[in-house]
Amino acid sequence: MRARVLVSLAIGSATLGAALVACVDLFHETSDVLTACQLDAETPGCGKEAGVEAGVDASTDFCLWSEDEARQNATHACAWLGACESPLGRNAFGSCMFEALLAYDCVANPNHPVKGKTHGLWDCLWQAQTCGAVNACVFPQGPQACGGGPFVTCATQDASVNGDVRVECLSNSEPPSGENCALWGQTCGGDISLGVCGGSAGEGGIACTTQGCDGTMLHVCDDAGRDIGVDCMSNGAQQCGGFPTATNAAWVACVPRSEAGACTPSAAAECDAGIAVSCPAGVVESINCLALLQNVHACNPGPLSPPYDWTSPCAVVSDGGDDAGAADASGCSSDSCNGMKLTGCSRGASFPLDCAEAGLGPCALKTTDQGSVQNAACTPP
Repeated sequence: MRARVLVSLAIGSATLGAALVACVDLFHETSDVLTACQLDAETPGCGKEAGVEAGVDASTDFCLWSEDEARQNATHACAWLGACESPLGRNAFGSCMFEALLAYDCVANPNHPVKGKTHGLWDCLWQAQTCGAVNACVFPQGPQACGGGPFVTCATQDASVNGDVRVECLSNSEPPSGENCALWGQTCGGDISLGVCGGSAGEGGIACTTQGCDGTMLHVCDDAGRDIGVDCMSNGAQQCGGFPTATNAAWVACVPRSEAGACTPSAAAECDAGIAVSCPAGVVESINCLALLQNVHACNPGPLSPPYDWTSPCAVVSDGGDDAGAADASGCSSDSCNGMKLTGCSRGASFPLDCAEAGLGPCALKTTDQGSVQNAACTPP
């Protein structure tokens, strides 16, 4: 039965036969489908007009926004994403806010501005004013339907239809909740019964055997054998590079967009007044953890984890971070709801949200990932 469900979710062409199409109403109107230009205005032949038909300007320069504009638009995008798609994975408000601020605040994240599909998706979300519009952002090739449940899987195994999207199905009668892994610079991988965001599609997402660069793809295996890499096309200079060091000849990192001087590649970061400075790719780069997490204890010197992740020093920890003379930080550990007020928690930092101000319904704690995770989200309007 599970195999039949996955085939249904993976349908990408009418040529697969009327019998399969009749089983599941997979696609709806093509007006909900975003074109390549709408997702990435830098695609050859695309320009400022990309996205006009769907009401989406996919060529916004986030680096023109002020810090306040970046946070305001991140709040809107993440509030609506969690309400309309559920807080599945990094759709959860706190996690989404950190990722959205990386995309929208070029002052805090100057060396890895979002590019390609990732830019297009964030550009789509901050402009979405309805759940239908959010769904069109998350499922760029059109809405999909579940053929059973509960389970979490990839929308397709062959990347032909919404290949970056991780879905949770609860039953035949409910549409899937979607997490588009390309928002995080990744894709969806896993076998037929499991979907995870990572650096490889298909079963490579949970059977990582090769580390290094494959074009712009950066592959890194974690201790559980999963590929937790990213597509470097999603940020910075859009290049994956290998950087030999004294201890690891297979060092890989996404090359930043940086005019700073060269440095010896290192797997560690230093902190200065809340700003993490590191050199994973042989060029000095920085990220303002204080601005992103709004906490004086937000920057933590030491090893990058995973080694290519220039953002990993940004976390609120109990040892006071980079301010050795300060009192211990009191980081959060879970989401919470209080009527219309939502508090999301990510990297130990709290991200507050007023659901009413976002145009959404009351906050509710929602269980995702087949009952294993509980996060807060506003309810749809």
